[in-house]
Amino acid sequence: MIHFNKNDLEQDRLVCFLHIPKTGGKTLWNILEKQSEDVLVWHGKFFEELSKPFEFFTFLRDPVDRVLSTFYYIQNYERDPLHKKVKRMNLEEFVEYMKNEDIGDKPYPKKDLRSIRFRTVNLATRYLSGGNPSDIKKAKENLKNYFPVVGFTDMYNESLFLLKEHFNFDISKVDKINTNRKRPKKNVVPKSIIKTIAELNSLDIELYQSAKEEFNNKLNQMDSTSIQKLNQWKAMH
Repeated sequence: MIHFNKNDLEQDRLVCFLHIPKTGGKTLWNILEKQSEDVLVWHGKFFEELSKPFEFFTFLRDPVDRVLSTFYYIQNYERDPLHKKVKRMNLEEFVEYMKNEDIGDKPYPKKDLRSIRFRTVNLATRYLSGGNPSDIKKAKENLKNYFPVVGFTDMYNESLFLLKEHFNFDISKVDKINTNRKRPKKNVVPKSIIKTIAELNSLDIELYQSAKEEFNNKLNQMDSTSIQKLNQWKAMH
């Protein structure tokens, strides 16, 4: 069972999913809700240490792809506070808000277009550092010290396998939720826009690549029995 945005539960050991937006989190919510163990889910809440023994996990996504997904999600999801304004914008106009340093790093009202920057620029670093989108050192330290499992949306099944093995979760069925199959692929977006998004998310890209290297090392170091279990898992899902 999941408990949203709480800092404590009665159990001695806390397990918390830190949900970074547009990384496949809704699918994982559905999985976690079916667990017999209570799990914290932090949504819109940055990392912080807890008062009793705890472990976190999270999912990361290629930062450029995450930004593109955010744009098309806002355009298509009518309940998003920015939907009415962003649906009339093109991607170039959206990116202009990301580029505007005068906006700063602070949050704005949810219907204010200036909140685009807060939602898109070095977002993973912001969440994992505890709120500072520039503190990649702290973000990396927190991942190393408190996140035994870091998953990736482009290796979702492998990530769920490691999650299942470490936390002993029951993951027998995976129903993917909140996916936007109609959005254009990254390779059709103008290279100039891709470059700008990447430059604005340089810290997130560094964080992503560092964590992805650690993730692949973990897979490569598995013994033959674990590799067999992983291949069986992937074949089933």
